[in-house]
Amino acid sequence: MLRPMTASPPDPIRLAEALLFQSSGPVSRTMLARALGEDVEIAQIISQVARRTEGMGFEIVAVGDGWMFRTAPDLAEALTEALEKPPERLPRAVLEVLLLIAARQPVTRPEIESFRDAALPQKTLTLLQEKGLIRSVGRKPVPGQPQLWSTTETFLVTYGLRSLAELDPLLEGLRGPL
Repeated sequence: MLRPMTASPPDPIRLAEALLFQSSGPVSRTMLARALGEDVEIAQIISQVARRTEGMGFEIVAVGDGWMFRTAPDLAEALTEALEKPPERLPRAVLEVLLLIAARQPVTRPEIESFRDAALPQKTLTLLQEKGLIRSVGRKPVPGQPQLWSTTETFLVTYGLRSLAELDPLLEGLRGPL
């Protein structure tokens, strides 16, 4: 009589690698704990994944509140050249608005216009929203109740940031009273 085989639990390092590989965005500590088990030391697993992938064409990086695989920095230029379509660059004025939102979030359109001393076309906010770089986070409780805008996790991923704190030196002049 054949006994059913009992499946042994998967290797947590390999499972973490598979989860990171299949994910299109950062994998949070919560998601890793759910997949690997609450008793697993996440930092140790991430460290082992980093060791195993060292020297490969990709690396594990901390982004937002999680981790993800990214192209190794030394291969980025060669990879960009190999791709048929180069990455789309945002116009300077749009990047300026994005940086203002990152620096002053949550911020309203009139506040951005006041800081820039220029009108802000709706198409700029629409473009940033379509790219998933900003999102509406409600309305400011003032007359007219303008929308409040903040950056998203996609913003962090796109620009390779773990948190907005990494932008502090760049954004310092954009903060303060309007």
